[in-house]
Amino acid sequence: MTTSIFTNQKISSYPVLTKSNYLENNIEPHSLFEGIRPTSNFENYIKAAKAAYPIVHENGEITKGATYWSGVSYDGFTLPAQGEYKAYCKKWFSKGCNNTRQHPDNLHYAEHILKSCKMASCPKCFVDWINKQANRSTQRFMKYQENKQYKFRHIVLSPPLKAKDYNYKFLKKWLGKVLKEANIKTASVVFHPFRFHDNEKVQPYVSPHFHLIVYGHVTNTIKLYNKTKWIIKNKGNLEREIDIFNCVRYMLSHAGIRKGNQVIRYLGDISYRKLKVEKESGKHDCPYCELPLTIFRIVPSSKSRPPPLFTKTEEGKTIGFVGLYEPSCFQMVEIDGYKADKESPYELRKEPRIPFYQINNKTQEVEELFLYSFEEILSVKMASSDISYRKYELASAKYPVLRVNHVTKWF
Repeated sequence: MTTSIFTNQKISSYPVLTKSNYLENNIEPHSLFEGIRPTSNFENYIKAAKAAYPIVHENGEITKGATYWSGVSYDGFTLPAQGEYKAYCKKWFSKGCNNTRQHPDNLHYAEHILKSCKMASCPKCFVDWINKQANRSTQRFMKYQENKQYKFRHIVLSPPLKAKDYNYKFLKKWLGKVLKEANIKTASVVFHPFRFHDNEKVQPYVSPHFHLIVYGHVTNTIKLYNKTKWIIKNKGNLEREIDIFNCVRYMLSHAGIRKGNQVIRYLGDISYRKLKVEKESGKHDCPYCELPLTIFRIVPSSKSRPPPLFTKTEEGKTIGFVGLYEPSCFQMVEIDGYKADKESPYELRKEPRIPFYQINNKTQEVEELFLYSFEEILSVKMASSDISYRKYELASAKYPVLRVNHVTKWF
């Protein structure tokens, strides 16, 4: 269900707003190969993942067909971004807090957030998946490296050419034996089933090999080759935190993706069993009253215009709105006791939907779409009970109660 709201309101007419809690990675060429440099860096792989065969129609119109990467597979492994995206991928939704009595100028706190499924197979959100995984890996490496003598280094282990005739299970066991010969005990491993014929990285072919980030000494490469016939390439030390992050992103950008298979494996002292790294909490509360945020619907108001979904930085990045705005622009989304009207569309009668928003590229109008998203529906349910409890705590703080011998005395 799609409706247009805020007719004739252009995004460019909105004032510059505050900070951001999301930075969209918007690397996408305008044409099939525009901007692809003849280097094997991260951006090239991201662009190549979306590059598609041109289809020339009888009327001369040229459209995009299947991606170049979609036609290759190895033992169930494919390349990133070759699956289907969900209806809500890269659409906006609003979260906020309507406890205006404890906000500056009695305003509503609002955030516009760009939704991402963060799936490796999603053609719209795979960069978010890469960044998320790279961030987690970097935290693990940096924690282990504290007060250590050596630096991590990036190496590539390539089996003999006959390896393409074996399955992944066999290669994984073979790799384990090679790691012992190379004296590699602490490392992360990313499997790459493919290499590429061209500098633009749009012509993959089966050539299984492994990328590793290794800690410690690695045995002599010539000695290893003579004994195992595996080729080891040392890509250099990763001196800084940003070097580790960029290296992991590069490895994930064209890694092998298979359902039920971990893309990154950690071995030795950085394994999940031996090294515990505290995860960052994705939950955050209102910065003014500390109540949990919940999802809101943007509503047209005669008093004031709602905040824009996003604005553009000087670097061309997309930043979601975060800040204070008029309460009349928002309506809280309620899930508990959901009942649709008889006049509601059929798809809205069966179960609740979350209001998502997008910008129409032709009209530049804000469009509202009601879509099913289990994660957002669950967040509304959880926030509802938390908000009720926290509001009770706030009210109790204003009117303290002293209980003596089960008798309540008010002050």
